Amino acid sequence: MTRSPHHRKKKSPPAPSAPPPIDNTDPTPVDRPVFGQPTPTADPKEFRVPHPSDNAAYAKIDALNAAHKLNPLPFPAPRGLPEPRLTLAQVFGPDGDALAKQIESSGRLVFHAVGDTGSVKGPENQDLVADKMAADFDDEVAENRPQFFFHLGDVIYNFGERQYYYDQFYEPYRDYPAPILAIAGNHDGMVAPGVTVPSLEAFIDNFCATEFEAVQRRAACRARRRSSPAFSSLSKRRSCA
Repeated sequence: MTRSPHHRKKKSPPAPSAPPPIDNTDPTPVDRPVFGQPTPTADPKEFRVPHPSDNAAYAKIDALNAAHKLNPLPFPAPRGLPEPRLTLAQVFGPDGDALAKQIESSGRLVFHAVGDTGSVKGPENQDLVADKMAADFDDEVAENRPQFFFHLGDVIYNFGERQYYYDQFYEPYRDYPAPILAIAGNHDGMVAPGVTVPSLEAFIDNFCATEFEAVQRRAACRARRRSSPAFSSLSKRRSCA
């Protein structure tokens, strides 16, 4: 009995592996502040990072407070002692001296002052305010246009967590075309029970860095100011890398 020849099936060459994704999220150093994105974009409909309920954390805080076990946290050590100072000229960058002199000669300073902007539910209400603030720069009278945004605190709810800065801060003010200065509110410095991060750590990283850098995230971009000696009332910049 003869066996019919067995023809092995020819193996097809392995498919080429996909190239690794391009990493465009690493910080890129920049030599000056850049304000606002180059092109305005539509407001988002929802947060990119879902924010779960903080009810359990607040229940623990209430219990600790009732037992007199809620203790204050230490402040970070200040920089630039004995008297940290940030001038408008520093805030504006290379053109700062000229802009500061123009403000002084006019005797008029217009700026936005807003606080408690953080939200855990979604971007809609915050975007309505941020869009109106950005529209103020279209005023026909140049002297009526704001020079900067002074944030009065509570940038991020509820505990100043780093992972919520994009949704609650960078995204809403992506089109704001001027410097943003900030002082920390209680929610920026609060630390949830069981969390070991130092108070104000994320706030300092985002508002009090020592050099300029730009970070691109998908369709939105951000740049941070890293050049001031103090952590209270520093500016944040946003731009595309």
